[in-house]
Amino acid sequence: MSSVSPIATENVKHKSLKHSSYVKLWDPAAYLAYDHVTGPLYAVIVLNQPIENINLFLGVCKRAAYSIAADGGLDRILDLKLGEEDEKLCLPMIVCGDLDSVKEATLEYYSAKGVQVHKDPDQYSTDFTKCLKFIGARDENIDVVVFGGLGGRADQAFSQLHHLYSANEDPSLQCGDIFLFTPESIIFLLQKGTNRIRTPVSVEQLGESIGVIPIARPSIITTRGLEWDVTDWPTEFGTQISTSNHIRERFVEVNTTERVLFTVEVARK
Repeated sequence: MSSVSPIATENVKHKSLKHSSYVKLWDPAAYLAYDHVTGPLYAVIVLNQPIENINLFLGVCKRAAYSIAADGGLDRILDLKLGEEDEKLCLPMIVCGDLDSVKEATLEYYSAKGVQVHKDPDQYSTDFTKCLKFIGARDENIDVVVFGGLGGRADQAFSQLHHLYSANEDPSLQCGDIFLFTPESIIFLLQKGTNRIRTPVSVEQLGESIGVIPIARPSIITTRGLEWDVTDWPTEFGTQISTSNHIRERFVEVNTTERVLFTVEVARK
């Protein structure tokens, strides 16, 4: 794994949509640039869920600054039975958590390969938040790509979404932008105001399907660049939400009065 140059994701002046004169820039496709050598600086967290899209995992690990296995996530990497070169590519720097899930044989195997072991017995935090705290203490502004965020038990999936929200508020969890990767989607949390998302649809990068999901509280959104754009559109669970919409421009803009989840489809290689 190698360090790469960060992309500009700071707020910039922009007046294309109502309600805000600033734009938060997002580039989820940058983490899918398998053959590129420049892009955002990011770390990878592997949670304790099966890694189903191996090509996606290998491509993301290729340019990561480093990766961390969250407890039993170390078993999930071993389960891939990678060849020698791919195993080196995906070798985590450290395994972090209370270590109540990872197999002892797996710990011994990776310890012999130089993987550090960080045991945190705190039962009031999850392995995911333990990893975020480790990254935040080491690299305050680095982005984070998380594998396995929404698989397995439903309560754990909701926990990951909760931590996606709380990471912006809890100083001990703060790092850069956080992206949850599933085998078919990338999920991240849009900020209040105007968000501009680069959305290259291709067989190598993104699919066309997106969603804008108001998890925490009701919001009013205005969009541009989608098949079904909306203006000053109230969205709330139990009334109406935007799912199965389609990208129609190279950039999608979403103005929102509250933080909302944005999901975008990953092209399957």
